[in-house]
Amino acid sequence: MEEIERSEPPDAFVVIYSVVDKASFQKAEQELARLLDCEMLRARPAVLVANKIDLARSRAVSTQDGKCLACTYKAKFIEVSVGINHNVDELLVGILHQIRLKKQQYSAEGGRESSPAHWYKSRGVVRASMKARQMFTWIFGKEDSKFKNCENFHVL
Repeated sequence: MEEIERSEPPDAFVVIYSVVDKASFQKAEQELARLLDCEMLRARPAVLVANKIDLARSRAVSTQDGKCLACTYKAKFIEVSVGINHNVDELLVGILHQIRLKKQQYSAEGGRESSPAHWYKSRGVVRASMKARQMFTWIFGKEDSKFKNCENFHVL
């Protein structure tokens, strides 16, 4: 990935991985971590995109793992298939909506960042918490609201 110009950063970050390639999922996690460590995700939205969901038989990364990763980095999550044009329009509209929401929030706060600077320092704890929620979801069959929220592009 190219170095991001700090003076003119993009309006949003879209990190894409293939659900049939575990290595691409791990690379996506590294990129989200790098963006977070550079403090690029505080004033800009991030969207984690799982591609190739039409290849269900070859799937190597579960939906829950994708949602867990998105929640860990306070990103939105969506599954798409570019090959069959599934959820592509929803993704594009969602990205635009997230940019607008983030800009509204940023300007309403007078240009300062809302989230505390330390929220990402304990990423391991956040990840463990998300994994525990994921396990309860699997055991009890009721989806956690945190996981549903990461798919809702109408809220930050």
